Amino acid sequence: MFLKNNYLVVIIFLYVLSCQPVEIIEPVTFDYSKLDKISISANEIIINSEYKPKFSNKNIEDQIPNPPINIIKEWNNQNILNFGKENKLIINILDASIIKQEVNNIEAEKYEEKTVFKYKIFFLVEYELYDNSNFLIANTTVESSRSTTSKKYISLNERDIVINNLLHDALKDFIKETKSMMNTYMFGYIQ
Repeated sequence: MFLKNNYLVVIIFLYVLSCQPVEIIEPVTFDYSKLDKISISANEIIINSEYKPKFSNKNIEDQIPNPPINIIKEWNNQNILNFGKENKLIINILDASIIKQEVNNIEAEKYEEKTVFKYKIFFLVEYELYDNSNFLIANTTVESSRSTTSKKYISLNERDIVINNLLHDALKDFIKETKSMMNTYMFGYIQ
């Protein structure tokens, strides 16, 4: 009888434990209207996505719901604004990759993991401004990268949080660099 009661207690405990809520992490979403905007003297803006993801063990774009290519396209689409009746801005997205690789944790303490995962996002975008005769009048290339690390053995939710934070910070870095480069190389054409 005693053994039967212990099994019953264990089963009830496991049942109650399995009913605990699980935190579901939604894919990163951006309110692009709150991010910086750039206005450029152009009648038309064309966005070309020339980046093709490489399928490899390191590249994880196919494993996340909102990959960097979608984020960078959407920011350019919503936040690069045009004004005027002349010129054409062509935006070429050359790279928007995210990789994950296992690296040695050189700062590991005695009981810490000796290897960690490193996540790295890289953006490379070219902005070309042409006049109405298709003559290149201004251009700049914006390059930005950001990385972070996480423990090797973490939950999928924790991994998603790490990636979402990295995507958010990488986009902010890219926007800052874009504004700087456009102010330098397209000075007379932006507001």
